[in-house]
Amino acid sequence: MKSPLAGTGLVIWTALRTGWRSATAWILGLVLMYLVTGFSIAALYDTPEKLATYAASLGDSMIMLDGRVAGIDTLGGVMMNEFAFIVGFAIPIMAIALTARSTRREEETGRLELLLSARIGRLAPVTAALVVVAGIFVLLGAGIWAATLTIPVDRTGAAYYAASLVATGWVYAAATAVLAQILAHNRTVWATGLALTGLTLVTRGIGDTEENWISWTSPLGWHGLVRPFGDPTVVPLLVAVAAAGALAAVALWLSGRRDVGAGMMPARTGPATASRWRGSGVGVAVHQHLGSLVGWTIGVVALMSMYGALMDVVVEAIVSNPALAGFLLESPALVDALVQMLVVFVGILGAGFVLQTLAGLRGEETSGRLELELSTGRSRWSWLALHTVVVAVGAVVVVAAGSTAFALTTAIALDDPGSVGRIVAAGAWQIPAVLVFAGLSVALFGVVPRMQVLAWALFVAAAVVTFMGPTLRLTEAQMRVSPFGAVGMAPVGPVDSTGVAVLLVLTVVLVAAGLVGFRRRDVPRT
Repeated sequence: MKSPLAGTGLVIWTALRTGWRSATAWILGLVLMYLVTGFSIAALYDTPEKLATYAASLGDSMIMLDGRVAGIDTLGGVMMNEFAFIVGFAIPIMAIALTARSTRREEETGRLELLLSARIGRLAPVTAALVVVAGIFVLLGAGIWAATLTIPVDRTGAAYYAASLVATGWVYAAATAVLAQILAHNRTVWATGLALTGLTLVTRGIGDTEENWISWTSPLGWHGLVRPFGDPTVVPLLVAVAAAGALAAVALWLSGRRDVGAGMMPARTGPATASRWRGSGVGVAVHQHLGSLVGWTIGVVALMSMYGALMDVVVEAIVSNPALAGFLLESPALVDALVQMLVVFVGILGAGFVLQTLAGLRGEETSGRLELELSTGRSRWSWLALHTVVVAVGAVVVVAAGSTAFALTTAIALDDPGSVGRIVAAGAWQIPAVLVFAGLSVALFGVVPRMQVLAWALFVAAAVVTFMGPTLRLTEAQMRVSPFGAVGMAPVGPVDSTGVAVLLVLTVVLVAAGLVGFRRRDVPRT
């Protein structure tokens, strides 16, 4: 009888051979962003006086987004604070993407069953996935630490910071491995993983804002509690490593007690015969994307409701800061500036929904399900067009729901009912920016499907330009290169009608290119 771990080394080698490109892209992308951030901050805050000014001007206003960063009056602390937004999303998404790819996606396509039919043990695939992803995060941590060698930050703090990033990634990777054993579909693993990411952002934000025990319920909270550039402590690191180990053990235990191709939670079966609606092209598209839409909508509404509910805490923190109180009293638009930043965040979340959902079209093709659908006489054009429309409508729902939830909770927190309409309208102007990413994903799928993941890289670049533009000292014209900046600065400033028009035209052109390319290429295309 073969060992449950037989062939683990072979599976690890296979995973590295097939997944090294995506792993390299993640590592290089995050390290380069950290380097750019570090160089910009080092040049901008090159004296103790400037660092003290940064710490005084920041106060507690950004804790709900970035967490509470210790040592904010040091160069390392400023870098950690400026990079915190990227860490809060990139580390969990990186863990979900790499782990789901090596577990549930391989199983859903049938490749895992082929491996297990050979001399491969039952637990080898999950073990290999965890080992590979853990190693990738170690390389990321090493890259981040090496990047700090070029910047004058505390060496001990840099080591703690890199280690905390690695440990945080391990927790999310192990949690994703557990989800891959429970849930039967890759898209469900993604949706649930992203929902858990949003939940940990919320608990970190609440705990760090109120400075209470809730921070200890979030892996992102543990990352901040390490306090690498303040008074470093190893306890949160040990908690993260222990949690990752426990979750990995659970994933292995579940893997040995379920059927191959199934999850511990059985997939819900539909009726024996489909209704006319369910059998139509629109019905199929809606059914396929409904779960993702519901999950994203609930997550975005919960997250933005939390941010809106904390607006009074943020404003009070700014008012209590002597350096900003006078400015706030003289410029009520500062509150609108905070609102604008968070409305853009809703747009970024909407774009994330679009890219994650449209990425599932490639899975339909590689799994063979698309060929079955097209064999019924459905045209390629109508198939892709219907899916694009359904996802675009879903993006409008996600953005509108998130903006409305944020508007209502902000109005309650600030006792300003008149702000509801202004905030909802500002959120609506983010929709053209979201739709252009839908067009980009469809164009890549239709023309060069293997490069569809490139849309994520451009999305990350746009988010970095939007949120880190001031830190990187980008000009206003440079920041408008991002779709989220091209629509204007509502409610702080006027809407850029030209930018909106350009984005809408670009979306139409990209979708048309995708439709034409899809009609002309082979299906499936490897």
